[in-house]
Amino acid sequence: YSSIFYIAFFKGRWTGVPGHWTTNVFGFHPEQCGAAGCMQELAQQLAIIMIGKQMINNVLEFILPLLKNWMAKRKSQKAAEKQRSEEDGHELLGSAPKVNYQWEEDFDLEEDEGLFGEYLEMVLQFGFITIFVAAFPLAPLFALLNNWIEIRLDAHNYVSAMRRPVPEIAQDIGVWYTILDMIVKIAIICSAFIIAFTSSFIDRVFYRFHFRYDLVGITSFRNSLISGSENGSGYGYDCWYKGQHDHYGQRTMDYWHLMALRVAFVIVFEHVAFIIANALDLLVPDIPQSLDEKIKREAYQSQRDLEVMLAADGEDDEGGVDLFT
Repeated sequence: YSSIFYIAFFKGRWTGVPGHWTTNVFGFHPEQCGAAGCMQELAQQLAIIMIGKQMINNVLEFILPLLKNWMAKRKSQKAAEKQRSEEDGHELLGSAPKVNYQWEEDFDLEEDEGLFGEYLEMVLQFGFITIFVAAFPLAPLFALLNNWIEIRLDAHNYVSAMRRPVPEIAQDIGVWYTILDMIVKIAIICSAFIIAFTSSFIDRVFYRFHFRYDLVGITSFRNSLISGSENGSGYGYDCWYKGQHDHYGQRTMDYWHLMALRVAFVIVFEHVAFIIANALDLLVPDIPQSLDEKIKREAYQSQRDLEVMLAADGEDDEGGVDLFT
């Protein structure tokens, strides 16, 4: 998530003002977001990840197992031909190839690497569609489409392109549940900061209720003007730049009003979101009622079958004949 966090919270934050640019990052001037703002760049970055990167991963996930299996099969065939040639003492290139059993062909398939990679992929995707969903609301849709394709690819790989995995008993998903719970909490905090500091939502609300409801002139409100004689460029042109500053480059009262609103929004948003999340966690059961009833019914039926079996064994022991008396 490093590139996403950089665009959302760091890019263009400490660049200074015209005539007093900040050059303390290895002697270079920090880069700024485009004219449309960092929110658009954040949406573009997420679109590249959720569409382009996922498509490339799916193609690689389909092609790489086939390529590895082809190379392994070719290597196995060459080794078998060499072994038969050494055993028979003559060249067998023109002889009929040996017919392998199914289990021998399955042994040449790619070895199963476990579920760690699958869990990691899903957890990273869950982070993208929850932490930064405010910047790219279509991310959950593309994640759904990707997972639908992913299910088909995994089914093909497990059935045809990989060795049969060894089954293991697991009560739940283990530590991944804790990681997902942490991502949900981080997503609430990051969403609040993205809406408050990265987007123009607070600026629009403040301007709508403090100046003009139709938002006429908001562009001038969100930017500051410095004359050519003051900006240090040497060209004599007036310069517009982002932020609420006066002609001396100092923060105006509107900036501090907006900062207070942003902080208040983050606090209120976090508390409301955490309350709703905890309420849903309490209201929605971990096990659906229908499934819970089936589990209890199977447990009761198993107990009844065990009692009947034990009772039948007891009757056989009482009515049996002792051969040693």
